[in-house]
Amino acid sequence: MLLPWNFDHLVIAVPNLAESVEQYHNILGVEPIPGGAHPGLGTANALLGLEFGDESGDEHRDIYLEILGPDPEQDPELAVARLAGITRPTVQRWAIHPDDFDGLVTSAARASEPPVDLGEVHDMTRRTPAGTLLEWRLTRRTPLALSGIQPFLIDWQDSPHPARQAMPSVHLERFWALSPDVDTTSRVLRSLGATIEVEAGVTETLHATLKGPGGSWTI
Repeated sequence: MLLPWNFDHLVIAVPNLAESVEQYHNILGVEPIPGGAHPGLGTANALLGLEFGDESGDEHRDIYLEILGPDPEQDPELAVARLAGITRPTVQRWAIHPDDFDGLVTSAARASEPPVDLGEVHDMTRRTPAGTLLEWRLTRRTPLALSGIQPFLIDWQDSPHPARQAMPSVHLERFWALSPDVDTTSRVLRSLGATIEVEAGVTETLHATLKGPGGSWTI
């Protein structure tokens, strides 16, 4: 499977977080752990570790799966923009963590072919259920670039990477994109050092196949 070295995490957006956690448990045989809420954005998440390579887990990096849904403790209107059109579990977007976050933001903005719009850099925080405050930076643009196929950049700064906490894991068997313009999409990904498998499709979509002790699930 083709994955970039700087792959950070995969975001699967869901319409109801509690129901989706139960769905993952039933289908994959593992229960995601609570991640925390995003204050002011209306969302919260649950997390699973991601393994890839062979089934023995010989290839392991700090990557994880983020299940993102509305936070019932916040105003539901806040989550509308981040979860627009989400009526079922959807591979919405993904993140890479470049060695030089600021340098890549600057170079991408200057690129003329292919054009790469990363959006704006935002400071983010969330507190884990254990009380640890995570602070990070990321790029964000609306609508999502290439419908989420173009990754956003993330910089965890001095915060511990979420994948390093104890959590159950699933195997990422496949991660790929469909695009009506495979060449252009692939060029954009290469310019960010974020090459993944891209196949021809009618619309721009991301897909993943996950495998746990209870079974496999393609989303």
